[in-house]
Order: sequence, then structure tokens, then C-alpha cells
Amino acid sequence: MVDGGTEGFKGHARIIMPGVTPCFECTIWLFPPQVKFPLCTLAETPRTAAHCIEYAHLIKWDEAHSGKTFDPDDPEHMQWVYSEAVKRAELFGIPGVTYSLTQGVVKNIIPAIASTNAIISAACALETLKVVSGCSKTLTNYLTYNGVEGLHTKVTEFVRDKDCLVCGPGVLIELEASITLKKFIDLLEDHPKLLLTRVSVTYRGKNLYMQAPPVLEEMTRSNLDLPLFELMGRTPRDVIHVTGAAGKGDKKQSCSRKLRVVFKGMDGVTDMDMAGGA
Repeated sequence: MVDGGTEGFKGHARIIMPGVTPCFECTIWLFPPQVKFPLCTLAETPRTAAHCIEYAHLIKWDEAHSGKTFDPDDPEHMQWVYSEAVKRAELFGIPGVTYSLTQGVVKNIIPAIASTNAIISAACALETLKVVSGCSKTLTNYLTYNGVEGLHTKVTEFVRDKDCLVCGPGVLIELEASITLKKFIDLLEDHPKLLLTRVSVTYRGKNLYMQAPPVLEEMTRSNLDLPLFELMGRTPRDVIHVTGAAGKGDKKQSCSRKLRVVFKGMDGVTDMDMAGGA
């Protein structure tokens, strides 16, 4: 996959080769978090035009239209938010509230710069040509462009995340076919590479056991006493996903892990499987 994106005067281009380069999920951390304003700032101490707009959008709308859902694609709704934002800005002496800015803040729209789009699309087209024709070495493997002050481009080679839930190999777990789901979950708490607590287990999109919410815990509780081998359809080896809390003390964080479960002594398990091969 040849991937490109722009944000104002900044952009990136990259090529993703399955099994060779990091996959999309490996580098999801590159995306900046969404900007969220504290409600106390919006209600008490607005300092920017965006604060005034979000006040009208998140607070004033519900006060004036109790029970009515705001539709960002409705021009009348957007005009109302703009008018209220202007009043709020005038009250606090804040300049810069415009209708276009109101649309941008409410819809999280980032202005597109034509020159940035052209540069990044050209980079993507060039990488596509390389892949199709083999005329040159492909990008290794992430190009960034910044045109805010002058012109700056840089190529960085990211590495695959060994713990990636999509392209990572996962942690190899060898089990007896008789082990129950409950004993399997207990095993994960003591596994040196996992040390997970409050574990939930999913197999091929099916919830084998869920810690929460309570209704799902009750629905899947009966699986705890059943052999995991049976719950996996008597498959001698396969990938299973678990989520739980990892860490020590008060610093535990929720995380997900990909496991390669191999049942010892079952037909179809090769030496390569047991050694951690594909």
C-alpha cells in the first residue's frame, strides 16, 4: 500500500509492504491525538476563538435546545453556533471568530494547501511507479514534508513493532489439549512475557470470555470450565487475542496481546510451529 496524507503545510508519504515494512497499525502512534478543550475553560476562562465556538457547540446548544441533536451538516445549526460564538467572543474581547473557522472547529476540518497536496501526491505516484516497474529502490520507508518555513523533507526508516496485533508474530503459548479456559487465563497472569490480570479472551471475533460489561461476563462465564481446545473448534494451532491489565501496582494499563496457541501432541502441529515459525 502506498499511503500519503497532508495537514496544512505538512505531509507524509510511505510504502507498506506486508511482512517487510511496518504495517499501518505499527505506526498508528504517529497520528496526533484529537484536540479537546476542558469544559471548565470553555465555561469560565475562554482565551481563543476556538474556545468560544466550542462553548456554543458543546454547552450553549444543549442549554437552548434540550433534547435536540446538533447536526453539523445543517446550515441553520451551524449558523446558530456561529452567532452564539460571536456573542461569546465579544463578551470576552476575543477576535477571530468567523463562519469558516466555526465549521473547521466543529467538524475538525484542517485546511488543505494545494501545493502540499501536489507534492505528496507526486511522491505517492513515484513510489507506485517504483513498485510496478521495479525501476528503482522503493522508499524506506517514511517520508515527511514540512513547508511551514521554507522546505524540509526527511526520510525515516521505522521498524516493525514486534508486539503489533496485526503483523507481529504474537507470543507462542504451548498448551495441553485438556486445559480449560479458566486455567488458561490463570496461566497468563504468571507468564513472564504477559503478566496480565482481568483477562478477556477473543477467538476469530467470538468472545470466549469477557470481564466487562457485567452482562457479557455473565453470558460468557459458562465457557470458563470448558477446554480451550474445544472452544477453538479443536484447531491444533491458531491465533487468539486477549486483553487485560499489565504493569505493577497502580501503574497498570489496559493492553491487548496476540497469542499463537499450539496444543501439544495434536495432529497438524509441525516442528516449525513449535519453534515459532509462521
